[in-house]
Amino acid sequence: MTPPSTILAPDRERASAAAWGMLCVLALVQIGLTVKLLAARNSAETLTAMVQQPVSTPLPPQVSVVPEIGQIAAPTPVSAPPLPGSLAAPPAPMPAAPVSSAPPPIGSFQQANPAPVPVVTPQSVPMPAPVAAAQPSPPPAQPSTPAPTPSLAPAPAPAFKPDPATQLLKDVNYVVTTAKEIRGMSDMQGALEMLKRADELTPDHPAIIAEIAQTYEQMGVATKATDSWRRIQLLGETKAGSFYELASRRLGAGPAATAAPLSMPGGGSLEGEKNLRLGACQVARDFAVSNAERYTVRVPIVRAGSQPVDGKAVNLEVFFFDRVNGVQVAQTIAPEPVETWQSTPVDWSGSGEETLDVVYHLPTLSAAEIQQHGRRSYYGYMLRLYYNNKLQDVAAEPRDLLDFGSAPGSAPAGANPLLPPMGR
Repeated sequence: MTPPSTILAPDRERASAAAWGMLCVLALVQIGLTVKLLAARNSAETLTAMVQQPVSTPLPPQVSVVPEIGQIAAPTPVSAPPLPGSLAAPPAPMPAAPVSSAPPPIGSFQQANPAPVPVVTPQSVPMPAPVAAAQPSPPPAQPSTPAPTPSLAPAPAPAFKPDPATQLLKDVNYVVTTAKEIRGMSDMQGALEMLKRADELTPDHPAIIAEIAQTYEQMGVATKATDSWRRIQLLGETKAGSFYELASRRLGAGPAATAAPLSMPGGGSLEGEKNLRLGACQVARDFAVSNAERYTVRVPIVRAGSQPVDGKAVNLEVFFFDRVNGVQVAQTIAPEPVETWQSTPVDWSGSGEETLDVVYHLPTLSAAEIQQHGRRSYYGYMLRLYYNNKLQDVAAEPRDLLDFGSAPGSAPAGANPLLPPMGR
């Protein structure tokens, strides 16, 4: 048998020494990792025990078993004993993550993955209930809610919601329009009741009192109608406005009473012969016109009784007057007024009232016209209402214009007594 060659002996010895050296290094690394893992686990268990036990309770010593050579064993965790007198069972220790104790294979440089250290927070660890916690405690809402402080301010009153019907009765325009519609349906008592209630809500309003007086007139109750007209007179001309002049004509006082009989053909009396009368007229200026003066006079013509009215027998004379050079008053030199009925047909069959709009329009005068006629501006109007050629009523604003043309057949020059065509 040929003896082995001694040429490879040194190489074999060096390789063997290198292998044993590598094994020793790996063993040392494995032992270091194991010691580090055991230290981390002991720290976590110590922190858990400190959280579960009071500060004054000393932690029990860890009992560790020294493993035999070549074996790695995890120490047996010892849980902290429960507090003396505690009624609750001690919490179970958290399970430790399994750790593989097998060494890596020879020649492998892969480091063993240590188990993650559990992070224990005081909020997630249940605290053992003490003996005093077993006693019933008051609800937490009672001590946390402070007692209400008494307020010196009075409690707010509940919101008052007005009656819609009452709110409507405070609208004078709505009351007057509705009363005329109700009278047009021959329900005089219903119109009178609504007007009286509106008079209570809006006392001493001349428009409502005038409607009450006109309702009494259509009912034939002259005494109560006179009392209502006298109420308007007592309000005064400043407060009653145009209704004061209307009440004066109804009561037969002032210039209107003297002008009417003089203008009556034949000088006869008007008592018991009136079919129509003038309501409270209103004047409004149109400021949209920049190169002229324009005014609109709204003239209500009211049926005096229950008899039907023939529209062809109605005639209204309209006279406008200018102030000349700021001192004198003369009949206007403006073109003929434009007259328009507000609604058609004009027959006084409904509410017994029809409204006529009369427009006064004075263009800007040239220098020659100013030299001839003087500087002019709107001053006022005068109205005469006829039925079957009999004077029914007169009106003027200002009232002193009633003196113009009061003699029989002495109408001011340039008057236009014709009404616009009435709808059929």
